[in-house]
Amino acid sequence: MSEYPDFLNPAIARIDPNYGKYISCDEGWWHLVMLCDRELAAVDPDYTVFQIKEKFGGLRYYYAPSNPDNSEKMNGIISKYERMCAMTCEKTGKHGYLMKKDLRYKTLHESFLDEGWAKVNP
Repeated sequence: MSEYPDFLNPAIARIDPNYGKYISCDEGWWHLVMLCDRELAAVDPDYTVFQIKEKFGGLRYYYAPSNPDNSEKMNGIISKYERMCAMTCEKTGKHGYLMKKDLRYKTLHESFLDEGWAKVNP
């Protein structure tokens, strides 16, 4: 049984097996990852994913198009979802802010301020 909801199966199926079949972000972004994958697949149904993860509070979507001519359009789609994730709590899917706790960065809802997270450049 997968730890992910079924709607993520198409994105997970595209991940190169040498990179591990997982998505390294919390469930608040899963819906956005699914939408990003759908848009990318509409441009290039045979594209390959290497990693989908959170890094420094932002979405990182590493991929390779099956046709290099699709790169510019696909990069634009990914940029759109990176911006959306930058405003979406990775844990809850609600509105989020870039926050820091110790040396870790995440995009979180302001309710996480009670857990020791602090907004970066509030």
